[in-house]
Amino acid sequence: MKKFYIFFLLIFLVQLTFGQTFSSDKLSKHVHYLASEELEGRALGTAGKDKATAYILDHFQSAGLQPFFPSYKQEFELKIDLAWLMATNVVGLVEGSDPALKQEYIVLGAHYDHLGRTRDSKDYYPGADDNASGVATLLELASYYGKPENRPKRSLIFIAFDAEESGLNGSKYFVDHLATDTLIQIKAMFSFDMVGMLSKNGGLGLKGIGTLANGKELAHKHARELQVKNVSSLIEMRTDTDPFGKKGIPAIHVYTGSKSPYHKPADKADLLDYPGMEKVAQYTADLVDDLASQPEILAISSMDVKRGKGGRNYQRFTYGLTFGLGSSSHSYKEEFFDAKEDAAASGGVRLQYRFHRQFSLSLEGLYNYNSSQSAQQTFSREGIMVPLNLQFGTNFYVFAGAYYTHYLKAKIGDQKLDFKDSLRKQEWGANYGVGINYLRYDVRLQGTRGFQSIYNDGPKVIPRGFYISFTYNL
Repeated sequence: MKKFYIFFLLIFLVQLTFGQTFSSDKLSKHVHYLASEELEGRALGTAGKDKATAYILDHFQSAGLQPFFPSYKQEFELKIDLAWLMATNVVGLVEGSDPALKQEYIVLGAHYDHLGRTRDSKDYYPGADDNASGVATLLELASYYGKPENRPKRSLIFIAFDAEESGLNGSKYFVDHLATDTLIQIKAMFSFDMVGMLSKNGGLGLKGIGTLANGKELAHKHARELQVKNVSSLIEMRTDTDPFGKKGIPAIHVYTGSKSPYHKPADKADLLDYPGMEKVAQYTADLVDDLASQPEILAISSMDVKRGKGGRNYQRFTYGLTFGLGSSSHSYKEEFFDAKEDAAASGGVRLQYRFHRQFSLSLEGLYNYNSSQSAQQTFSREGIMVPLNLQFGTNFYVFAGAYYTHYLKAKIGDQKLDFKDSLRKQEWGANYGVGINYLRYDVRLQGTRGFQSIYNDGPKVIPRGFYISFTYNL
């Protein structure tokens, strides 16, 4: 019986050992060193920041990462106030295991610089949560993926960014100085920035994961031991995700939240939730493993359009729901007056086909209501409107085209009008306007003007309209 218990105890210990992919003790060790007074807050141009650079580089090497560039260091000069300072990104590579998919990359990054000493130099900003926590997570992920048995199908680029606190300069420099052919192959980016307060904030944020076509599904799929809070398609502009997002790369901010003494001398290593950081590292590894093994990594349509700017592939066909509010009126061309403006509205679906990076055709199917105020009360019509527009531009664009409307009913005041007599049942006209696209959303200002009178016979009365419309691209 004793042998039986010993046997199962050994099995349990083996399972426990192999189940602990990440260690809270190792994460704590990284943070305590990076946030120590020896490193003086890791400010640009200081010996403390240089020690952090060397620490990260040594760990990349010992983890088995290859240099992404000829050297692990990507150095660049930066002007802060009147001084020129040298900044250094540390960049390593884990080559993918699949012969074809290894040509594509997923970036894992974290900034390692911080604020340095206080103004009176009596104290320093440790930067434990911001962002020794992110660097520690990055280093342990590097150790995990550096093992041959853990190599994913796609290649992973590990980047410790410098000069984030002074304006995201490290990440900007990386994307701006990368060859276009290489930039095209980056399919997703994760930035670990403030991941040390999981329990205090009640969950993990993944802001920007919605920029991946199946990102929200992936986020929830692996959330077994923690709560995922923010899975939006908005890319965080205040961290290193922003420069990648502007290049059309899905970029995810991994963070535990702002309930933290960040940017204060109180942001110390002993306050962090290291078991929580262990959960964050394990969760991220599960998510990245899944993402890296997918046959294809797709971005949402608005990100693909941004990729088109840099010579990338872009999604040709998109569709969405649209709704517009505005005003309409009628111009009596043969009289000395116009009918006064009144309410107009439309809603329906919008389809878009992009045949060039800058040019696209959009087709809408709308239920339209328009009206005007005349001496005879309110005149209103309702019908099915089909605008077709040629659009030029991506984030900001102009468009023009034509529309066709088949009217279903009309009335003056409470009196219904019959289309069998003089009132025209079908209408053709022109569209024109400007729009702005951001991620899944479009906002447009649009004018319309009919080619024909609203009457088959009688006075020449030209319909006009002005709308502000909102589109959510699915």
